[in-house]
Amino acid sequence: MQRVVESRRRRRADGRETALVQALPLAAALFAAPAAAIVYVLPTDTSMVERSPVIVFGEVRSALPASGAGLPSTDYAVEVEEVLKGFVPGGTILVRQPGGVGPGGVAMRVFGLPMLAEGDRVLLFLDPAEGVYRPVEFGLGLFFEFRAGGRELLAGEPNRQPRDAARFRRWIGDRVAGVERPSDYFEDWPDGTLGLAEPFRLLRSPGTCFHDGLPVRWREFDRGERIGVTVQAGGQPGVPGGGLSEVRTAIRAWNGDPGSRVNLVLDGTSSREFLIDDVDGVNSISYEDPFDEIDGSYGDGGGVLAITYTFFYCDRSTPPQSIPGNEAVEALAIVEANMTTQDGYQEWVSGTSNPRRSHEEIIGHELGHALGIGHPCGDRASGPCDSVTDEALMRARVHADGRGADLNSDDRAAVRALYPVPDRFDPPPGQGFTQCRPRTAPLVFEGGYEVRMCYETPAGEVGDAKAGIWASSESGLLWFFSRGNAEVLIKVLDGCRFNGHRWVFVAPVTDVAFNLYVTHGEGRTWSHHNRQGETAAARNDTSAFRCE
Repeated sequence: MQRVVESRRRRRADGRETALVQALPLAAALFAAPAAAIVYVLPTDTSMVERSPVIVFGEVRSALPASGAGLPSTDYAVEVEEVLKGFVPGGTILVRQPGGVGPGGVAMRVFGLPMLAEGDRVLLFLDPAEGVYRPVEFGLGLFFEFRAGGRELLAGEPNRQPRDAARFRRWIGDRVAGVERPSDYFEDWPDGTLGLAEPFRLLRSPGTCFHDGLPVRWREFDRGERIGVTVQAGGQPGVPGGGLSEVRTAIRAWNGDPGSRVNLVLDGTSSREFLIDDVDGVNSISYEDPFDEIDGSYGDGGGVLAITYTFFYCDRSTPPQSIPGNEAVEALAIVEANMTTQDGYQEWVSGTSNPRRSHEEIIGHELGHALGIGHPCGDRASGPCDSVTDEALMRARVHADGRGADLNSDDRAAVRALYPVPDRFDPPPGQGFTQCRPRTAPLVFEGGYEVRMCYETPAGEVGDAKAGIWASSESGLLWFFSRGNAEVLIKVLDGCRFNGHRWVFVAPVTDVAFNLYVTHGEGRTWSHHNRQGETAAARNDTSAFRCE
């Protein structure tokens, strides 16, 4: 799975800010920024204790760019309050995470990886090496302390329940001492929203870019060109036949969506072993992390399975361009994407019920990241999964249930947002209908955002939606047949101070086919569609229009 690290922050349950679990790298010496991404199997607490040489609890005091670390990384000075396992010299240790600004201005962060920040109180599962400590399994070895309802809790990945801080630490200490007892430390999530749910998530440039907060995409598809992928010869151990046919199937899954213009192609195999952090003009797939660029290795108890780096330009000299067919959104151009499976992936994939289909799922997921798509759920940036996102190929955790590279509606919505069909007014095939354009007076919201909508009944009757009630300068209701029977609630909210974008929220209560358009200025259009006979889905897009 892919993760891009970003400098924005979000509020925790106790009101303090913590680094947002979305990350992208920044401009390199050549002003290319790599975006890394991870896919994982959630490990058990027992396996994390067993595989971690050092476990400590403490507070982050400061952060500095790491020197001599290879990939851009950040060193955090952590004042240790309690050592639960292993030994650490003195009261302060350096904890290193991938992500940050390196020599020559190269910057990199990891999408979905929760970054430490000054003032964080954290429980850390660590692996010492060369005078620094690295979190075991990237973000899976981090638990952040927060207060809720008078309780001190520890929160890790959103698929994990929070832990009572004191009881969890006692359990770890007993486990290390050889005392086994029940896991009595789990708590329920406190009431209140911890994050904003979105139907899909795109990889975005970080705040350290000159052009920050923008999605990244391949512009070649707009010109009818193809993007090739080269696979390491010899194949993936543990997959019958080496997995090349599964790569082809995963490519076809993304190419086969009729609502987008994706056109990936297999460029064959190469006996060369590829560095995933090297921009060399080849989009590559490597196996078993040949240059040990991923810390550690996959273990029986879970962990990281694969990672992708996506490179793009984000300096002042490279202006963003509007997405053809989705002109309201500007994006930066991807220049290269490289991926590799982790050491030990062989053991995981060969142990699944269907190694071919499991490998196909992993490659399909990583190709989604290479296209510019993030995790819709399952990491700290995106939050818990719902009934739709839990079935997505791009969710943060692998399914490994034999589904392979099977795109669901959330995956298709993401790829269609990045690579829509050319006619901006026509909905993607299979959505909405094409014989109607809304012509009546629009709803006009603050800032000059105009909302129009047309519909088609099951009998083929076509008409324009009418403006019902303006609840405020940012929201209103639309109706089809009767003024007293509202069909759609629409909001266009000013989120500029939060993420530099206007947000569009749509909440329909109808199964009638419709085309809805929000426009602003010349050529800036955001659209939402529903297919005849299907209960329309709500949609929350927090990057619908970039603020001017």
